[in-house]
Amino acid sequence: MIHNKVRYILEEAGDFTDQFKEELQILLHLEMYKPKQIIHAAGQVEMNLYLIEKGFARSYYYDRNGAEHTVRFWNEGDLIFSYEGYYKVPSFYYTEFMGPSNAIALGYTDFGDLHKRFPETSALIKYALLKNRKEEYERQNILTLAANDRYVRLLEHNNTIFQNSPAKYIASYLNMSRETLARLMGRH
Repeated sequence: MIHNKVRYILEEAGDFTDQFKEELQILLHLEMYKPKQIIHAAGQVEMNLYLIEKGFARSYYYDRNGAEHTVRFWNEGDLIFSYEGYYKVPSFYYTEFMGPSNAIALGYTDFGDLHKRFPETSALIKYALLKNRKEEYERQNILTLAANDRYVRLLEHNNTIFQNSPAKYIASYLNMSRETLARLMGRH
């Protein structure tokens, strides 16, 4: 039987045959992660896409000066999908689980093989690509706002980040200093 969180994504993405669902279920596997465990490192090809069953993750990179910059957070029920993994090119980012986490994994190679056998996989690919693009757009959009507005927007749209992530990562994500974030948190 297919996992509830996977079923939800399939319902969101389109119509899929029972045979497709059965094949997908065979390819999925559950992985468990410890806090601060890195699942993708910059410069490596990402092997899997993940659906977070339980836990919280983030993506980040290091700039030329060695400063760390958080670019993405994922919550329970989110799909960790990357263009780099899908197209089998080295990633620019590190992805790590922040606390004890369980994720349903599907290899990008298996995903591609599934696509060759089941044309309806295109709907799932489109869903993942569009969801990823929407998140990128939101990230770009939030950075155009003033510091207070960036904070308020994140608080309104994804307040679980404040429960699951240290302030230094949130400040990095919002492109502000920890001191500025602390002042904003004190006001709201």
